[in-house]
Amino acid sequence: MDDLPKDPASSHKPMRWGTLVEAYQQAVYWCELPEQYVAIRIGQMHPTLDSALAQHAIHDWAYITAYNPFSQRSTPQQNRAMNRQLADDLGRRGYTYWRGSGIDLAGAWPPEASFLVLGIDRVVACDLARTYDQNAIVAGHIGEAAELIVLSNPSSPHSA
Repeated sequence: MDDLPKDPASSHKPMRWGTLVEAYQQAVYWCELPEQYVAIRIGQMHPTLDSALAQHAIHDWAYITAYNPFSQRSTPQQNRAMNRQLADDLGRRGYTYWRGSGIDLAGAWPPEASFLVLGIDRVVACDLARTYDQNAIVAGHIGEAAELIVLSNPSSPHSA
């Protein structure tokens, strides 16, 4: 239990795993498409996103950030540096991405700059997110609801 992510409001009190996963499920994952914005929500369909993906002949996507590894609050400078590294990594791998921002509607966490990665396989996306010590990603397929993919397990969120 000691290795669970800390509640951002209290550095000494662990945040319950279920509460953390619920926060991921309730968040809004904003994305800047080429000509508009879309708010991605877990379990919902996103026809505007599907249309934009279809124009690029893309079927799969994943929403990834490098902010706040293992949901431990990092400094803004650390978060920006890690996200630049993730952007460089995506570029080296040849992925196109659209920028976004994960928003915690409860306000406990500041927005997290993120990337909607086009055409990435879920397994590859999960492996990449684990490289940046993320607990979860959001992924989808054209014509299907967005899905939260939890990468860590409740008994040991630091293992893959």
